[in-house]
Parts: sequence; structure tokens; C-alpha cells
Amino acid sequence: GGKRGEHELQAAFRLYEAIRIPRTARVLWSAREMGRLYHAKGVERQVRNQLWVGRTQEQFYDSLQWLYGWNIENCMK
Repeated sequence: GGKRGEHELQAAFRLYEAIRIPRTARVLWSAREMGRLYHAKGVERQVRNQLWVGRTQEQFYDSLQWLYGWNIENCMK
């Protein structure tokens, strides 16, 4: 308790923030990029379609595992 508990709580919040900020930035950036890719036009659309040829549903899910697979066991990675 006391000072030690207060220091541990402060350290826990610093660690939480150190993990939360980069993850939140990645979520935001990914959302913007996916919106841009899904609504692409012209040459960008053709390039996107060529990159996605042959991809399975499973491969799309795997590419989003970092977002939807986040849990207590892997949250510190």
C-alpha cells in the first residue's frame, strides 16, 4: 500500500499508455488505408485488384489478426 502502491499504479498507467498510443495510431491508420483501398478508382483500383487476386478469405482474416486477435496473453507484444 501507501507510496509503493501509488508508484506501481503510476508505472502501470505509463505502461498502458506506452502500449495504447502506438496501437491506437495503427488502428486509425489502418482504417484510413482500408477506406482508401476499398474505394479506390482508376489505376489505384487496378493495382489493388491485382494485389488481391488469389487471396483467400482466410488470408484476409490473417492480415487483421493483430487487430481482432488482441487479448490479455499477447497485449504486451
